[in-house]
Amino acid sequence: MKRTLLSAACGLLLSFSMAAPARQAWVEGAVRQPGAIALGAGARFADVLLVAGPTGEAYPLGAAVLRPSELAAQRRMKAGLEYDLDALAAAQLPGGVASQVAPLRTWLETLPVTGRVRTDMDPRRLELDRFSNRPAADGDRFVYPRRPHTIRVVGAVAGHCELVHVPLREAADYLRDCAPADSADRDWIYAIQPDGEVQRLGIGAWNRSEGHSLAPGALLYVPLDERAIGDVAPGFNADMAAFLATQHLPAGAP
Repeated sequence: MKRTLLSAACGLLLSFSMAAPARQAWVEGAVRQPGAIALGAGARFADVLLVAGPTGEAYPLGAAVLRPSELAAQRRMKAGLEYDLDALAAAQLPGGVASQVAPLRTWLETLPVTGRVRTDMDPRRLELDRFSNRPAADGDRFVYPRRPHTIRVVGAVAGHCELVHVPLREAADYLRDCAPADSADRDWIYAIQPDGEVQRLGIGAWNRSEGHSLAPGALLYVPLDERAIGDVAPGFNADMAAFLATQHLPAGAP
């Protein structure tokens, strides 16, 4: 009787272990071993990268971790931005601002919800900093792009621009090559660095932020005029910059 019960218990454990799906992460881009990587118990980011092996062409500052559990919150963030733009389209706004809302709404629709979590993805940093070296989760996707050579200027501009990155060039100085539209705020811009850091920078004569350059692959978001949209969507520009920080360089960049 005891042997029968023991055999049945072992059978149940075996069937459970066989049914339990394997935990995996995926890695793509400039790595020696792209594809699925099994996650052992207690696996962290550094364990995944040890197997994947970023190459010398990898650009850690632009690397990204995309996590399925973050998708729902980011979908809500995008939906909130779309709601704000619809509200702005229905409001009695100055002509220049009103004309910019529809193109911005159309562009926003093209941006994916990624699930990106912000973290330092330099392999050497991950070995030393446990806060950055987070536990890996089932379904995590690691993207290691190659180093790009451009930055992009988006938002309240006549047309989105892709400009050659110039080392140490002030972020605001790129606006000389991609002029803001009439609907743009004249006092502020947002710099979104390739690691997802967001910086609100002053560009007016009274609040000019000095010493802020962009890394290759950064985004420069030119916001809508805060004074024109503030009564309808007061947090729109900051929320837009936060959503842009969830975007990432493609695995094949540049």
